[in-house]
Amino acid sequence: MGPKKDSEKGKAKRKTVRTTIELKKEIIAKYESGVRVSNLASQYEMAKSTISTILKHKEVLKKADVAIGVTAISKQRPQIMEEMEKLLLIQNSS
Repeated sequence: MGPKKDSEKGKAKRKTVRTTIELKKEIIAKYESGVRVSNLASQYEMAKSTISTILKHKEVLKKADVAIGVTAISKQRPQIMEEMEKLLLIQNSS
């Protein structure tokens, strides 16, 4: 790997933003009701490619039944953990 270019030294790194499953489901619902991708991108301040990627995975996201605030779906995580988190959230809300 060669030395870094001068233009890369002054650049700030992009901040990684993790979108919750709830927000992704909301985006999918709005798209299915007729809102355009470009309008969704400007409304949620995301790139059009990000919205398109969410829509590409809409079948998996629609089936996902996850706890509030979860940002990623993992196959390694057992279903019992999801149920426990939901129960804990309900108990803490009371």
